[in-house]
Amino acid sequence: MHDTGRLAVAGARRGGLGFRACKVRQQDIRRPLFPLSRSGRLSWAVPLPKRGEFLLLLVSVLFFLGFAEVALRLTGVGTPKPTGYAPIDTKRKGMAPTNGLGYRDDDHPVPKPPGTKRLVSLGDSFAWGASVEVDDTYARRVERALRRQRPAEHWEAIQLALPGMNTVEQASQLVEEGFAYGPDVVVLGFVMNDSEDENAAEARRARDWVEEKKERKSKVRRFLNQSVLYRLVSGRIYATLENQRRIAAYRSQFAPDYPGWLAAQKAMKLMGSTCREKGIPFVVMIFPLFGQPLDDSYPFAEIHGRVAHAAGEAGARVVDLLPLYRGLRNDLLVVDGANDEHPNEIAHRIAAGAALRALDDLLPPSSR
Repeated sequence: MHDTGRLAVAGARRGGLGFRACKVRQQDIRRPLFPLSRSGRLSWAVPLPKRGEFLLLLVSVLFFLGFAEVALRLTGVGTPKPTGYAPIDTKRKGMAPTNGLGYRDDDHPVPKPPGTKRLVSLGDSFAWGASVEVDDTYARRVERALRRQRPAEHWEAIQLALPGMNTVEQASQLVEEGFAYGPDVVVLGFVMNDSEDENAAEARRARDWVEEKKERKSKVRRFLNQSVLYRLVSGRIYATLENQRRIAAYRSQFAPDYPGWLAAQKAMKLMGSTCREKGIPFVVMIFPLFGQPLDDSYPFAEIHGRVAHAAGEAGARVVDLLPLYRGLRNDLLVVDGANDEHPNEIAHRIAAGAALRALDDLLPPSSR
């Protein structure tokens, strides 16, 4: 026996491996554990799998994907669940702005008729009532409630809100149009994007337009979107990345030196001072972003505090709606899930109730 073979047998016996014999062939001893390259160095290259094994792996993956697709379709996981409110196409003739000035409201005479009380509503698409019936908006709800609670007074809600407006534009609108209606109270609906700088807003809209156009032209994407599994996975990934980008963007818009936030604070001071000069109560309602969980993880609670502080300094009665929505399921407060995160009729109803409680403290007692 070769010397190396004797050493192997002796080592097995001493190690207590229980081998009665250990035969080592000479050709096994000479064969290297790892193949050597031509230069004499060890070669760590792993041989490619055989074609049959590769095909088997491919078929297994395709079978798994197909099974997952069928399971998702049968269980309805990829189908959006109804939120309890059918989205309204507000682009239709009956839902679009209807009065002579282009607002989503009736025509109101100027000056105000005797015996009439008026609430001027300022805001963006939240106050305008995107994708909800006009009578479900919080301004209309407040109007009806005031008429019930104060039957001796004829109350009208003047809707001056328009989608896409920011606080600076709303301040100019109040001075140039709103005061002409002779308001007895002014209500501003503030949303987190109302401090966005106009240049940044234009850049964002241009970027969104390019991405949407690219999405429509992509034949591969249209084909893949037929798959429930693809829509589910890609949607989750996109939602996560988009949410991170959105949170960072909104936080940056309330930095102390951000031009849009500085302009928004100045605009609120202008509204507050002019309302105070005219003896008109000024209410600022702060809406949360309903695309975020309305629990302790809500990322903009600190921003709500900054807006409330700025509105208070402007002389406004502040109504922060976040505490009223906190703990509620955000998917039950939006119009259509991630497709439309505007407040639905439930959220408008809660906002109207908060506005009425504030008005009870601000308005003089009704003469019944």
